[in-house]
Amino acid sequence: MKRLIILVVYCFGTVFCDMSGECDFVSFYQELGCTAIPNDDNLTCPKEFDCPDLHPNPNMCYYRGVEYADRATIPMDLVKNPCALGCVCTIDSGPRFDCAAVDCVENFDPDQQECIYTFSLDSCCSTGEVCGKDAIASLKTCEADGKTYKEGQYFEPANSRKKCVCTADWNGSYDDPATCSDINCGLEIYNQKNIMDKCAPVFVKTAKSCPFSFQCPSAKTKIIKGINLRGIQSQCVFGNLTLNVGDEVVGDDSCTKCSCEVPPFMTCVKTTYSCPN
Repeated sequence: MKRLIILVVYCFGTVFCDMSGECDFVSFYQELGCTAIPNDDNLTCPKEFDCPDLHPNPNMCYYRGVEYADRATIPMDLVKNPCALGCVCTIDSGPRFDCAAVDCVENFDPDQQECIYTFSLDSCCSTGEVCGKDAIASLKTCEADGKTYKEGQYFEPANSRKKCVCTADWNGSYDDPATCSDINCGLEIYNQKNIMDKCAPVFVKTAKSCPFSFQCPSAKTKIIKGINLRGIQSQCVFGNLTLNVGDEVVGDDSCTKCSCEVPPFMTCVKTTYSCPN
């Protein structure tokens, strides 16, 4: 059984639709279908977001506002993450989506010298390859973040939530839909129960990328009260806890800072993938 819940994302002029590469947490909230609430100046980053009830029934799975019963499969034409294939709702021990494993050939031979793998924007894995020194040398090139990419190669520009494929017509713009598109992290597909339990997304170094993991409350969770300098009345929810803007949460990982910055989710930023605790 499926039931449609309408999700609406608003843009204030051109402000929040194109700030995913400039403002922390914007892309995270946009992917979940949340509405940006602007600051008083209507120019700087959103102060908070209004999110729909992302998981109203704990005995169902949810993806993009659609409800899926146990063993129901998300139609492929609705899936926005190209690597999420054959995703089936499973309810036992908490709702989740189980998807088919994807093995890309380039992951087994990433440093191939005689060939380069080529991609398309809507593919999970490489779609072809160009082999031979002369053939590779004849390809057009793209310059991004101080690196050179050959025609057909995939890259992710720094400080953005974009994925791009170098083309012969590359003009250096990340806003051209023929060469770049927004990255979809598959938040609801891969983190169904974490979102339902109101856990906090954990980003590594920058909150403009996809979350590395989620952190949930535990017996060792401690709240450090802060000062709400921005005067935001909305609060963050962390499991069964409610925190004010400026409050922080500490646990076992000294490399991770979790705070209420942009409600309603608590958000965590990890300074390194591996913490020396």
